[in-house]
Amino acid sequence: MMSTSFTLQSICLGVLALLFFYTLWLMRSGRLNAHVTVRWILAEGAAFLAVLLWQWLPLFGFTSTLGDRELLMVLAVVFFALIAFLMLDCLVRISTHTHQVKLLTQELALLRELVESGVRD
Repeated sequence: MMSTSFTLQSICLGVLALLFFYTLWLMRSGRLNAHVTVRWILAEGAAFLAVLLWQWLPLFGFTSTLGDRELLMVLAVVFFALIAFLMLDCLVRISTHTHQVKLLTQELALLRELVESGVRD
């Protein structure tokens, strides 16, 4: 039979894996810039390693005497996933606006060039 700790660790790793694939999907669909995606993948990788190595982290050593190690791990991963989801949603909007500003800047430059060439003629 699986221990409670292993089950919780597996669930947390699954949540982090889903968040990782969601981040990649956002990048592949063009809704998230590549440089922002790299930062988030690194942060998610650090969280993934923290969950894998949770037994050896000093914070869990202090809470193990209280008997709430698993609860703390679940709360940390759920909190990270929630905050990451909200921030990724905001970053999608920022990435979309950045792309729109880039297109508008290019159109403005083309219009200025057209107006200047029309004035010269």
